[in-house]
Amino acid sequence: MASGHTRWRPADRPAVRARDGRTGRRRLVTLLLLVAAAVCYVSVVVARQGPPPGGDTVPLTAVTSALADGHLRAAAEVSSLPNPPGYALWTAPLVAAFPSRVGAPDWCTTAGRAGPLRPARPGAGGPTVSVGVDMDECGSVGTNLPPWYRSQGVLGLGSWLVLALGGLALLGAAGADTVRRQAGLLAFLAFLPAASSAIVQLYHPQDVVSLGLGLGGLAATVRRRWVLAGALFGAAVLTKQFAVLLLLPALVEATDRRARLTLGGWAALAFGVGILPFLVAAPRATLENLSGFSAGGAAAGQTVLTLAGVTGTVASAVARDAPVAFALVVCVWVARRPRRPDRPVALVALALVCAGSRLVFESVVFPYYLLAASVLILLLDLVARRPPHRSLAWCAAAAFFVAFRPGNRAVDAFGTLLLAVAAVAAGLVELHRPESVRPVGAGSPPSLA
Repeated sequence: MASGHTRWRPADRPAVRARDGRTGRRRLVTLLLLVAAAVCYVSVVVARQGPPPGGDTVPLTAVTSALADGHLRAAAEVSSLPNPPGYALWTAPLVAAFPSRVGAPDWCTTAGRAGPLRPARPGAGGPTVSVGVDMDECGSVGTNLPPWYRSQGVLGLGSWLVLALGGLALLGAAGADTVRRQAGLLAFLAFLPAASSAIVQLYHPQDVVSLGLGLGGLAATVRRRWVLAGALFGAAVLTKQFAVLLLLPALVEATDRRARLTLGGWAALAFGVGILPFLVAAPRATLENLSGFSAGGAAAGQTVLTLAGVTGTVASAVARDAPVAFALVVCVWVARRPRRPDRPVALVALALVCAGSRLVFESVVFPYYLLAASVLILLLDLVARRPPHRSLAWCAAAAFFVAFRPGNRAVDAFGTLLLAVAAVAAGLVELHRPESVRPVGAGSPPSLA
C-alpha cells in the first residue's frame, strides 16, 4: 500500500553524512570569516584611538552602571541622552559580572586624544582648557584610571558582532549566503567608516546593536518566523527608536492578518516588558527620552532643515516623526500593490526606503548616521544577486561627502539631501522593477563580483 511519506533507506546514509559534512565546513568558514572581520574592525577602532571620553559616552555609561548597581530610578532619570534603555539593559549584566574589566565608570583616553585637551602652559599664548581626570591620558602620572576598553568600551566593540550576525542572517534567509557574499559583507562592515564612527565619534553602540537586531528581524520575517521576528524588532526599538522604520516594512511583508498581529503583538510585548520598569520608576524622564526632547532639541548642522531655520525641539520633532510618517505612506502604497515573488528583495528595498528617509529629514548628519542606509543598500544588491557596484559607489560618495564637508553651507546642505534622496530612490526603483527584469544569472548562485 502506497504511503504519502518517503521511507528512509540505509543507502541514504552516506549522502546524509556528506551533506552534514559540507554544512559543518561551511559554518566553520563563516565563523573564520567573522573572526577575521571582527579583528579588522577592532583594529580600525584602535587606529582611530578608540571611543571618546566625551560626547554621549558619559550618559550612556551612567545608565548602564546604574542598572548594573541595581539603581533603576537613577538609570531612568538620566535625561541627557534621548534614547530608550535597551542597550543598557543588554550590557548591564556584563558590567555587573565583570566590573574590574568592563564595568569601570571612569574613562581615560589615548595620548593622541589627550594632547589637545591639556591646559596650555603659562606664557604659551594658547587658550587654557579645563580637563577633568576622567579625560586624561591612559596611564599618565597621578591617575589610576583603566583604559577605555575597560570602561565599557569593549562592550561597544561587541555591538559590531550583533550587526554582523544580523547581516549574515538576512543573507542566509534570502538564499544569497555564498561564501563570497559573506566575505564581501563582513569586509564591508569591518571597514565601513560609519560603523567605526558610531564608536569613536560620539560613542553610539546602541545604533549598531539596534540595526543588527533589526536585520535579524528582517531575516526572521523572510523565514516567516513571526514570533522571533516580533521579539527581535521589539528589542531593536527598545534599543533605538528608529528601528520602527524596519518594523513597518516587515508588517507589510507579513503574509496575512494573523501573521501581522503575531509579529506586531510580540514586538509590542518585547518593547513593553523592557520599558515598563523605567516608566514606573521615572515616567516623565522615560517619555522624554523616547520622544527625543530630553536633550533640549536636535543639534543644528548643514542640512536643508537647518537652512530653513528649523532648530531646537521643532527640528527634533521633524527629524524623528517625519521619517515615520513618510515610511507609513510608502508602506501603505506598497501594501496595495500586487505582491512580488522575490519577497526578500522587495523587503530589503522597502527597508532601505524607510530607513534612508531618516537622512532626508535630519537637522544634522554625523558620519555614523549613514550606517543603516549604507548596510541596507549593499544588502539590497547582495540579496538581488548582482554586483554591488552601485551600492559601493553610493557608500563611498556619502562617506567622503559627510566626512569632508564643503565650506559652502548651501552646497553642503543640498549635497547631503541629494545623497539621502538617492538612497531612497534606489529602494523605490527596486520596488518598481518588473519581475521579468532580473540580474544576469539570478537563477543560479552568482558570485559577489
